[in-house]
Amino acid sequence: MTPNVAVLVFNGLTLTLSLGLLILILWQDPTSEANRYFSLFLFMVIIWASGSFLGRAAAYVNAGPGTIQMGLRLLDVGFSGASISIYIYSAVITGVQGRWFRGVALTGLGLVFFYQVLLLIGNAPRPFEVSADGVLRYDFDPVSVALYLAFLGATVVLVWRDRRKIRGRALIIGILLFALGQMAGLLSPRFRMMGVAEIASSIAALIISYGVVRQQIMAPLLGRAKQLEAVRDVGLAITSRLHLEETLAAIAAQATGLLEADGAAMFLKNNSRLQLAAVYNLPEKYVGIELPLGSGVAGTVAVEQRGRRVEHYYRDWKGEEDMPWARKAFGAVIGAPLMFAGEVVGVLLVIQGRQGRLFDREDMHLLELLGPQAAVAITNSRLFEAERNLLGDLTTAKERLEIVLTGTENPVVAIDRQFRIMFANPAAVGLMNASDDLAVGTPLIERVPRSYLPQNAGRALRDLKRRRVHVYEIGTQERTYLCHVAELGKPRAVGWVAVLNDVTQLKELDRLKSQMVQMTSHDLKNPLQAAMSYLELLNEDGEAVFNDDMREYLDIIWAQLTRMYRIISGILDLERVQAGTPAYELCAVDDVLRHAVEEMGAQAQSKGLDLRLEIDCTLPPVLGDAQQLGQAFINLVENAIKFTPQGSVCVAAVVRNRHVVIEVRDTGVGISTEEQPRVFERFYRGQQQGLARSSCSGLGLSLVKAVVDRHAGEISLESTPGKGTTVFVMLPIADENELE
Repeated sequence: MTPNVAVLVFNGLTLTLSLGLLILILWQDPTSEANRYFSLFLFMVIIWASGSFLGRAAAYVNAGPGTIQMGLRLLDVGFSGASISIYIYSAVITGVQGRWFRGVALTGLGLVFFYQVLLLIGNAPRPFEVSADGVLRYDFDPVSVALYLAFLGATVVLVWRDRRKIRGRALIIGILLFALGQMAGLLSPRFRMMGVAEIASSIAALIISYGVVRQQIMAPLLGRAKQLEAVRDVGLAITSRLHLEETLAAIAAQATGLLEADGAAMFLKNNSRLQLAAVYNLPEKYVGIELPLGSGVAGTVAVEQRGRRVEHYYRDWKGEEDMPWARKAFGAVIGAPLMFAGEVVGVLLVIQGRQGRLFDREDMHLLELLGPQAAVAITNSRLFEAERNLLGDLTTAKERLEIVLTGTENPVVAIDRQFRIMFANPAAVGLMNASDDLAVGTPLIERVPRSYLPQNAGRALRDLKRRRVHVYEIGTQERTYLCHVAELGKPRAVGWVAVLNDVTQLKELDRLKSQMVQMTSHDLKNPLQAAMSYLELLNEDGEAVFNDDMREYLDIIWAQLTRMYRIISGILDLERVQAGTPAYELCAVDDVLRHAVEEMGAQAQSKGLDLRLEIDCTLPPVLGDAQQLGQAFINLVENAIKFTPQGSVCVAAVVRNRHVVIEVRDTGVGISTEEQPRVFERFYRGQQQGLARSSCSGLGLSLVKAVVDRHAGEISLESTPGKGTTVFVMLPIADENELE
C-alpha cells in the first residue's frame, strides 16, 4: 500500500469515526462546556479530514486542479480550526481560561475560519504539486505556520504543565500526539507529503475521542457498581461511629478518598451561621471559625440547598473566603449540602490543591450520594450525645438525690399505686423498726403500723385529688412527726411520696408558748376586770362632781381598757381554737349565719348600714364546732361593718362542688393589692385609705382562718380598693362516714 493510499484510508476512517463520535458526544451531554468545545474540535477534524481526503484522492486519480484546490481549502479551514479548537478544549479541561478567554479564542477562531472561507469562495490559487505516482505536495504560508505553531505549542505546554488536572491518561496522550503530529506536518514537508502528520493526528483525534467517551460514558457505566459499593463502605464507616467528632472526621476522610481529592472540610449549621467542625488534610487551627449563611462556598450551598462546583477558587470565587488562606491554596472546590428532614444540618466541602485535577459532574453525583448518609450520621451522633449527656445528668441527679435522701434524718417513703414500696431511706427503715432495708415491691401495709397511716383515708384521697398534698400528724411513744404526702409524677400520678418531719421540739415549744400565753392572759384578765369594775363604780359615784374634762378622761380610760380586754380575749380564743380539739357535730350553717347577723345587727344599724342575709334553703349540714364557727362568722361580719363607712354588708351561702360556700360582701374601702396576701396573718393591721388608723388587734381574721383550717376548709378574699371586699369560706359538706 502506497503512502497516499494509506493516508486516504486513515482519512476515511477518521471521517467515519469522528462523525459518529461527534453525534455520540452531543447526545450524551450537549450542555457540558467541555463537550461543546470537543464537538467543535471534532467538527474541524471532520472538515480537515474531508479536505485531505478530497485533495489526495483527486490528485491520485488526476481529477483536475479545481477539485484539488477545493480539497486544500477545506484542509486549510479544518487545519486552522482544529489547531485553535484543540487549544480551547485543552484550556477548558485544565480550567486555566481567563475572564476573556472564551470570547477572544472564539473570535480568533471565527476570524481564521472566515478568512479561509473567503479564500475558498474567492478561488484564490493554492500552490500544490502532484508527483508522477499521484502523491500530493502542498505548503502553508509562513504566517499561517507561525499562527498554527503558536496554538499547538501553547497546547503542548498547557497540557503537560497541568496534566494532573486532566482526568484520564488517554486525553493527555491524545492531545499531545495530535499537537506534535500537527507540528511535525508544519515543520517537515516530507512528513506532510507522506501523510505521517495526518495519520498521527487522525490516530490522536481518535484517542482523544476514546478518552472522552470512556470518561463520560464507559467509566460511569462500568464503575457504577464500584461507586455504589464505595458509597456503601463510606456510609458504614460513617455510621459505625457514635461520637460527633469521630463521625465528622470520618465523613471528611471518606469524602476525600472517594473523590481522590486533597482535603475536606465539614461545616455544621448553628442558628444563622456555619461553624467549621472538622477538617481532613487541612490546618486544624481553623476548626471553630464561623461563617455567615450566604458567605463563602459553604454558606452559599447552605442557603441554596444544592451543590456547587468551583474550578479555580482563587480566580473564580469572588465572595468571602471559606477559610483565611483559601484563596491562596484552594484549586477546585466542590460543596454539597447535608440535608435531614428538609433542613440543612451542615455543608461538606471537598478541596483540591491549586495543581490538583478538576471535579466533574460524576464527582458531584458521588458527593450528593454521600450527603444524605452523612446528614443522618451527624443527626444520629447528635442524638446519641444528647442522650448520653441526658443520661449522665440523670445519673448524677439520681446519685445526688440518693445522697440527700439517705443522708437526711427525715424519713422518706415512696409507694406506687398498688401501695407497694418503691423507696425507703435509712431513717424510714429505722422508724419502722425494720431489721433490714425495706425491699422494693413489699406491700406497705405489711411493714408499716396502722397508726402511721392517715386516720381518715377518704379525706386523704380528697386532699390529694384537690390539692395534690395531704398533711397529718404521726405520734410515736417518743416523737411526733408531721407527715406530708404528695403525688409522685405528672400529669398522672404513678404513686405517692411521704416525707416525715420531726416536730417533737416544735410541738413542745408550741405547747409551752400556748401555756405561757394562756397563763399570762389569765393573769392579765383578772386585774383588768377588777380595774374596769372599779372604774364603773368611780364613774357612778363621781357623776355629781366630775366636770366635762374629767368625764372625757374617764371615757378614754374605759375605751383603752375595753380594747385591752378585747385583745386578751382574742388571744385566748385563738389559742383555744389552735390548741383544742373541736367538738365535731352536725352543724346547720344557716342557723350559725343567722345568729351572727342578728348579733351584729345593732352595730350595723348604728352606722346606717344595710346588713342582710341571703341563704339557700337547701343548705346541707357541715361537720364542725358550732361555737367556733359562729365566732368566726361574727368576726367576719364585724370586720366588714368596721371598714364600710356607708353602703351594705351581705352574707350569702350556696352549695358548690360538695362544699358550702359562704360569702361576706361589703361596699367598704377595700384592701390594696399589696396588703391582701397578709390580711390573715396574726397581729397584722393594714391601713385602709379613707379611714383613720384602726384600733383593731389584728387577730380577727387570723382567728377566722384558724377555725376554717381546723374544719378542713378554705378561706380567700377578693378586694378592690374603694369598692369593697368579698371574703369566701368553703366548708366541706358532712359525710356520714366521717361521723363514725
